[in-house]
Amino acid sequence: MRIFAILIAVLIFSTAHGQTVTQQIRSDGKTIDVGKSLSRWEPKWKAADNSAVKVTHDLKYGPDAKQGFDLYEPQKAPETPSPILVFLHGGSFVAGDKAMYANVGYHFAKHGITSVIMTYRLAPEFKWPSGTLDLALQIKWLRDNADRVPNGDTSKIFLFGHSAGAQHVASYIFEEEYQIENDGVAGAILASGSVYDTDILNHDADPQYYDYFGRDNKLYPVRSVLHKLEGRKIPVFVSSAEYDKDNFQYQASRMIDALYRRDGEMPMIKQVMDHNHLSEVFHFNTGASLFAYDILSFMRSKSEK
Repeated sequence: MRIFAILIAVLIFSTAHGQTVTQQIRSDGKTIDVGKSLSRWEPKWKAADNSAVKVTHDLKYGPDAKQGFDLYEPQKAPETPSPILVFLHGGSFVAGDKAMYANVGYHFAKHGITSVIMTYRLAPEFKWPSGTLDLALQIKWLRDNADRVPNGDTSKIFLFGHSAGAQHVASYIFEEEYQIENDGVAGAILASGSVYDTDILNHDADPQYYDYFGRDNKLYPVRSVLHKLEGRKIPVFVSSAEYDKDNFQYQASRMIDALYRRDGEMPMIKQVMDHNHLSEVFHFNTGASLFAYDILSFMRSKSEK
């Protein structure tokens, strides 16, 4: 009876705690506060049992200080090599780091997925299309070094980008001039991308976007991924968060519409409820990672084809 009472108490506490976090997110609304969001979620994923994951830090795919990645692998090797996930962080093209997203690597490695959490060169020093070129280098490293990722299947690579990272992923999968030959890319997850439609740069865009794309508006149309959809058709999963700022939700709708017009059917889509722009990904590996499980489902369904 005492054990039952303890279990009920734990359940009540957990539920109340979860509601508190949800209430905090709702209270924050569409505010983007990296420090606040990270301090809210980082202790949760650090407190999780991550013992089933092997992490190798600070590997390099290129010579620049930012051209590095952390590798997350399941401690127990799968019976057959699993798909590989490559994650690109956000940060308005000028900020962000792989260490902030260790939770992504832990979550997917716990589910048997070898995961690469990469960094890339940032604006204003490095401008368009440097992020796309860095992603191509990362993919090339995986293809050239398959023996260093023995648990991963380099013929089934999935690209997952958040915010500015989603822009770089979209640029790679749609702009064929940047793709490496036989890249093994099997699908892409675009989470709350910022500038799929570069027309936003002709209006009231985040000033940091210009650090990457520049201010020559004659070049904006050729830098829009929405004008590059007619080539290779890689499966795409498009998401935004309930409390995303309007531009992120607008950009997601533009991408969904463009893919529907191209394919005659909807891509996989998700609005991540009760989350904002940052918690959409920061909540992975906390026991409340429903969006992460949707991504796993997408990866598995596209890996079987």
